[in-house]
Amino acid sequence: MLIDYHVHNRFSPDSHEDTRKIVQQALDKGIKEICITNHVEWHDSQTGKSYFDEKEATERFRRIKAEISLIQPDFPKVRIGFGAEVEYVADRMEKLTSWIKEMGFDFVLGSVHAIDNIVISSHKYADALYSKMSEKSAYEAYFHEMEKLVEWGQMDVIAHFDINKKYGCKFYGTFQPEKNADQIKQILKSMAKKRIGLELNTNCMKDKCHEVFPHPTILRWAVEAGIKNFTLGSDAHEKRHVGQHLGEALKIAKEAGITTVSTYLNRKPTLHAIDNA
Repeated sequence: MLIDYHVHNRFSPDSHEDTRKIVQQALDKGIKEICITNHVEWHDSQTGKSYFDEKEATERFRRIKAEISLIQPDFPKVRIGFGAEVEYVADRMEKLTSWIKEMGFDFVLGSVHAIDNIVISSHKYADALYSKMSEKSAYEAYFHEMEKLVEWGQMDVIAHFDINKKYGCKFYGTFQPEKNADQIKQILKSMAKKRIGLELNTNCMKDKCHEVFPHPTILRWAVEAGIKNFTLGSDAHEKRHVGQHLGEALKIAKEAGITTVSTYLNRKPTLHAIDNA
């Protein structure tokens, strides 16, 4: 079954896309399930630093859920999930734990977007940071944040696990996960123990680092570590990117030893054989 479990619409701070257009694109591409996973946080346009306004987020996500309920009957062949993407920032995670439980999500992505409060998922900030740091320092710092995200553990799946390479490749060359093998493998073991899944994110397969997130080697390590749940996500912010490169990602997944993809309802996973996609 073809799924896209990382999609942003007009309720996300970084998207203006209409939800109906997103679902129609999914239908046209033969996708059976999508999940709207808007960012919970906003980012300061000058510094890139994120902030969380609980009242604003609650109102916004209630509107998202209502819109999904309104639209779903018009698209019986595409199930629309109600999700969120939550960014790790240490001093707000306790508040987010209770907020997530109150919102009644189907699915929650967890992500790391920053090192020392500097956003690395945008070249506007990443270039300045990476130009001043060694590869070793930058990537160890990134995966240290990932360790803390997994320790928090209140998400279903980790998004774009090695997004550090998105702009890091400009300064350090092709990402080589073996250089951070001990750190990464320990994170994957912790994920397996907590039953946290891993996303295959296709956002940069044709530009930036020209790779799936995470690297195929990391996918093999994830299987070896015992991770059971894997999702596919385009990380689309526009309708034209919905479902991008999912077929290629499924092939990479199979080569890494992954046999199923997972869908979620009320935070509970269901496994689907890849061979049925």
